[in-house]
Amino acid sequence: MSDIKLPWDDDSEAIKYVYVNPRNKFSEKYAYMITSLLIILGIFTKYKLTVVLALLLLLSLITKRYVAASSKGLEMYTDMKITKTYKLWEWSEIDAITYEKVPNQKGKILLYFTKSDVTKRFFFDENDQDRVFEVAKSHNKKIKIYDAYEYKQNLKRFKESMKKSKKKK
Repeated sequence: MSDIKLPWDDDSEAIKYVYVNPRNKFSEKYAYMITSLLIILGIFTKYKLTVVLALLLLLSLITKRYVAASSKGLEMYTDMKITKTYKLWEWSEIDAITYEKVPNQKGKILLYFTKSDVTKRFFFDENDQDRVFEVAKSHNKKIKIYDAYEYKQNLKRFKESMKKSKKKK
């Protein structure tokens, strides 16, 4: 997936996420054209803010994110060409993993990793779901694993019961 050296490349337990690109080739080319137009407008008009907007758009276009669930925890590496960031959520810091099957993403499972009050979500291959859970449980027995579908069904039932109880009053 990448031609750069990632922190988890030597980790045999590392399970890489699946990149889901929301942009197609046409929209990406269109975004580069808009970036160029905004830079030109910023240079030749009095609206200098468009240069800042163009640079932010360009930065979002060239940024690449890589994620893996490894023996260390959830590792996130971001390559922005001008700078690189690396974040590690150790397994001991992660409270829960919630999984959700997204209908329009065949063969992929959406995993939500929760650390305190922050949640990050990433797509993984459906076949890797159990491996991620095994690695997580082997490093932190306290991690809770939730099914998002089950949660949504319980929430729906709860809302219906609340409506019924309001009607009775």
